[in-house]
Amino acid sequence: MAEDERFRTEESFTIPAEGAAGEDVHAAPQGFLERLSNSFGAILMGLLLVPLACWGLFWNEGRAVKTARALEEGQGLVQSVGTQRRDPAFDGKLVHVTGAVRSDSGVQDDLFGIRSRGLKLYRKVEMLQWVEKESGSGQDRKFTYSQEWSDRPVDSSRFRVTQGHQNPPMRWSSETFFVRDARIDSYPIGNAIQRLSGATDFRLDPAVVETARRRTGSSLTMRDGMLFLANNQNGTQVGSLRVSYQLLQEGTASFVGRQTADGIEPYKARNGRDFLLAANGTRTTDEMFETAQQDNAILTWILRAVGLFVMFIGFSSLFAPVTLLASYVPLLGSLVSGAVGLVAAAATAILGPAVIAVAWFAYRPLVSIIVLAIGFGLAFGFRILRQRRQAAAPRGAPA
Repeated sequence: MAEDERFRTEESFTIPAEGAAGEDVHAAPQGFLERLSNSFGAILMGLLLVPLACWGLFWNEGRAVKTARALEEGQGLVQSVGTQRRDPAFDGKLVHVTGAVRSDSGVQDDLFGIRSRGLKLYRKVEMLQWVEKESGSGQDRKFTYSQEWSDRPVDSSRFRVTQGHQNPPMRWSSETFFVRDARIDSYPIGNAIQRLSGATDFRLDPAVVETARRRTGSSLTMRDGMLFLANNQNGTQVGSLRVSYQLLQEGTASFVGRQTADGIEPYKARNGRDFLLAANGTRTTDEMFETAQQDNAILTWILRAVGLFVMFIGFSSLFAPVTLLASYVPLLGSLVSGAVGLVAAAATAILGPAVIAVAWFAYRPLVSIIVLAIGFGLAFGFRILRQRRQAAAPRGAPA
């Protein structure tokens, strides 16, 4: 049988699950000097992370305020327009359009010759690769190597143990393709189609295999609606590739953005912040702006949490040598580690909100003054109330 014939049928090889080839474990105990050197490196990392977290928290507050104000401005200016034709009088203005989005050309991936009706096609390329995972510390440190499917190349040259764990370069990469002629009736949508989500798995027809082979010059086969390129007969060797797709179907959608001759583009508010809103289904302007404000608030809290966590890691890293030395004393190690965690948490609880408060003074001075005035007013009120209670209490009785 010719070499190419082994890959002709759908059942010619078995696709391995992650870690199917088993795990390769290598013990790598750390000596005291290596751990001490790493702990001083952790101090440098902490000195970098704490200022970085402060900058991130400050930037996030500014981003949140500018985005919220830009959306407020947009909600007061937006105009809903018809889709039977594009009215040039609205070019450059903030508009809202909604309706069934269609495309005459469809979407395609020229590399493999995949084409379909739809708005967005996502090609996901995964390769079976060695992945390194480090666990434990000190005498218990070890490196575990397992074979896993990944859509990003893993640089095996950085592995602790490179012998027997080499990953070849990925032959293809993941990519997203969009239609160029998206429209609602006669109204062009343009690049705004890229903001839509909701793509679902797209099973390939077996008939595309021959076209994909011819275009790539590869012995591709198909299984479960995906293309496969096996590195050995059963497809269990590192370097095997699998290609799957997701497709965003044509359907009803809504957009808010700046009208141009080519479609909907981001709108720039007076504060320099730009935005372009897109949503599946029929949405009113109020619904779209309300969702955008909610998304902005959620993102703000997520980035706050990330910033505070990075700050906590930074403060914890500053005490790495102390934690290391204490770990060599029975019982003392866990106590010191817990104390360091408490100190880092306390420092984060003080510095993090302080940075956020300073950012509010910079970006929302009036709101900050009002909040402070309310706070001082409540504190003064509680003090007056306590003084009156003390004055009204019988002498010798507890206040």
